[in-house]
Amino acid sequence: MNPARHTPHAGGPRQPGAARTLRIRYTVVGIILAVTWMGESNEPVWEHALRCVVILLIVPPLLLLSERRLTRAVYESEQPRWAIARLITVRIAIISASLCGAYLLGCLLDPHAGGSLVFLGVRLLLVLLSIPLQARAAHRTRASGVHPSTGPVVSPPRLIAAKLILIVAALLAQTLLDHYTHDATVVVAAALVIAVAVMGPKIHPRLLIAQAATKTEPTRAAA
Repeated sequence: MNPARHTPHAGGPRQPGAARTLRIRYTVVGIILAVTWMGESNEPVWEHALRCVVILLIVPPLLLLSERRLTRAVYESEQPRWAIARLITVRIAIISASLCGAYLLGCLLDPHAGGSLVFLGVRLLLVLLSIPLQARAAHRTRASGVHPSTGPVVSPPRLIAAKLILIVAALLAQTLLDHYTHDATVVVAAALVIAVAVMGPKIHPRLLIAQAATKTEPTRAAA
């Protein structure tokens, strides 16, 4: 038997630990971005920008759309283990494919420079190390009592715009700092971690949009 789920009012308080979880997620994102920035420091600015734009136009829509469907499955399933496994597998597959695609695109744009396989491996390792955190977050989503279809979701266009602004700012900072220090890449990478970890949770509400109402809302309240 499953305990009845009660949906809190939209204006109710956030669940305990939600703010902390959000900060952790944005910190992890900042670290991944910093490692990616460090790994691509030997390529021209235009090449780096092109690769980032291609990834941003493909990954967020695919990832967010799959998240909506699979997160609902995690909440509704009587046996959540496989639903959580599917959710994490799809996330890992999309992110890993994007990292490998970015590496291959860099090789095609500049075969002589090429990217570092070591940094590609580090990025993929970071993604794999996030699996326990993802599993824990999925279990918390299931136990929260809030059905995923009732809350707001991240808007792909808004997320893409926010990341493009961040990347443009980082590229400008890198260009300016290159004239003053040989460690500009390290400085920008550290700034990315701090900016995403601090500003991410603050602008997160602005990235959300209300979901369209569905005809039937699935529940797990039945015994």
